[in-house]
Amino acid sequence: MATDKFEHATFYLTQFQVNQIKKLAKDNQISRSALVRMIIREYLARQEDGKKE
Repeated sequence: MATDKFEHATFYLTQFQVNQIKKLAKDNQISRSALVRMIIREYLARQEDGKKE
């Protein structure tokens, strides 16, 4: 994915969350990294929506 700037963020996940991600990735036949990127994008979008209100 091309971007004009690089941002680094650290997310800490519980073992339960990691296991959920693994299961979702397997069930949906996508890579875990792609799924995590989708989750992070959704999380950041919700954060932005919260700041606008």
